[in-house]
Amino acid sequence: MSQPKKSLSSLLAPYLTLDPAAERMIGAITTDNRQLDADTLWLAARGVSHHALDYYHGEPAAAIVYEPPYPAPPAGALPCPDLGAHLGDIAAHYYDHPARAMTVIGVTGTDGKSSLVHFLAQATGGAMLGTIGYGPLDALEVASHTTPDPLRIQQHLAAWRERGIKTVAMEVSSHALAQHRVAGVDFAIGVFTNLSRDHLDYHRDLEDYFQAKARLFARPLPCAVINIDDAHGRRLLDDNLVHPATRIIAVSSADNHHPRAAATVSAGNIALDADGIHFTLQYEDAKRDNHAVSSHSAPVTSHLLARFNVDNLLNTAACLLALDTPFTEIPAILATLHGVPGRAERIRLPNGAAAIVDYAHTPAALVNILQGIRPHVPGKLWCIFGCGGDRDHGKRPLMAQAAEHYADATVITDDNPRTENPADIIADALRGTGKRENIWVKRPREEAIRWVLPQLQAGDAVVIAGKGHEDYQIIGTTKHHYSDQETVRTWLTSP
Repeated sequence: MSQPKKSLSSLLAPYLTLDPAAERMIGAITTDNRQLDADTLWLAARGVSHHALDYYHGEPAAAIVYEPPYPAPPAGALPCPDLGAHLGDIAAHYYDHPARAMTVIGVTGTDGKSSLVHFLAQATGGAMLGTIGYGPLDALEVASHTTPDPLRIQQHLAAWRERGIKTVAMEVSSHALAQHRVAGVDFAIGVFTNLSRDHLDYHRDLEDYFQAKARLFARPLPCAVINIDDAHGRRLLDDNLVHPATRIIAVSSADNHHPRAAATVSAGNIALDADGIHFTLQYEDAKRDNHAVSSHSAPVTSHLLARFNVDNLLNTAACLLALDTPFTEIPAILATLHGVPGRAERIRLPNGAAAIVDYAHTPAALVNILQGIRPHVPGKLWCIFGCGGDRDHGKRPLMAQAAEHYADATVITDDNPRTENPADIIADALRGTGKRENIWVKRPREEAIRWVLPQLQAGDAVVIAGKGHEDYQIIGTTKHHYSDQETVRTWLTSP
């Protein structure tokens, strides 16, 4: 994608005044010194533990802009305070603000982000950016991060603008918000799904994690979709953490009338069976000109599994309504949405049992998938899970507690052990169990799956949690090819 050159002064104007002698035209921008040439501007920001200038070895550059302080910057390098926070805005300016030419939906929360952005990409025919991949669904690139760095985000948006894509659904992680990766993205809609314990190896505590998520809604968004069944979603509203100019669509699937009574979009008459999900979609349409309210309702049937997908479908409906999709068209759109790879993904066994592959890797997500699948399982419900190495140790026993409580039988195995001893990770998890009845330890991961599958009878199911769509396992610092789905299907075809 060719981009017209821009003057250095125009890119840096909001942040520093450039000496006329330093003016030059910039043909590319990068944060990676390995991509430098005489036409490229290097934006050298400070990282968590290192400064980008630590890796500089004299490569040619059109200009170097760095984040001070730095003890000995290269000759001619230009200091720009808080450069890391400005990267997104600089990149957006360089690429002519691509988000302004499309509708960008930002989704934040602990669980449900990947499913929701995938559903929105299906429903709108647009692109997605998140854990599962980047791009239109028929041309997804493998994702390196849930939310990539700010330059990559703007590059993707600019490329999709050139392809004529009009809608983008983007996962917005807490890391991305804390690190200003989505600066320069003009979101049309922000969605809050829920919040529970996760990433406490990065955030100081749950409050710090919540405050990072809340940053999305401090912006003057045209619309915010908020799950008011979640205590943190209600807090966004109760503590006035949503910008006062933002239109709010409150979403609820609660069985009681509080907080559903305050909801704009809600679900009633929820039923789950072997065929999927059934509910009544309800919409209270408040006319902002005269405050009149009109009520709409319609039945929805979906072949998706699990109770939490009711919430994902409601959030999808809320976003479609925010995009002015007629209510009468929405039930049919929801009915066409297919499952997301590695999210409550069902693999049927010949004897009537099933393996359910899911990305659940937090205590709350594991509870959600086990509770969500239970109504679809008339027989015994198994759970296979592991915990990631070099990550939050505190959630390991909580994961085991969730599995022990909500599954009939549990197998603890490896996830991505990384540089930790897998046995130590499992020992941490086992501290959360009680009598340890119907709990086994089996490793490596593929052996755990092969051990459970032959034991499943008609009507039984096993939830294989933690890796979802991932096709690798990290052992030490090396990624090895591995897939839960492939392991199940290989077992199915083995003699």
